[in-house]
Amino acid sequence: EIQAADDPEGERKRLVDDYRARLEHPYIAAAKGYIDDVIDPRDTRVKIAHALEMLRTKSVPVPPKKHGNIPL
Repeated sequence: EIQAADDPEGERKRLVDDYRARLEHPYIAAAKGYIDDVIDPRDTRVKIAHALEMLRTKSVPVPPKKHGNIPL
């Protein structure tokens, strides 16, 4: 597209601006499900601390073994 245009640099700028307007926005990414949440940068420390506090008591269950080791 860019190489075939009469003004390649102008076409490139138009495509970049279009890309930024459509895709380079956190709320659009959140609406499409690419990210879970959009937070204010001032709240980042609080959100991370809250997430780490929840993970502090997380336990990962170990699935039971089907067979024990037999002595050989």
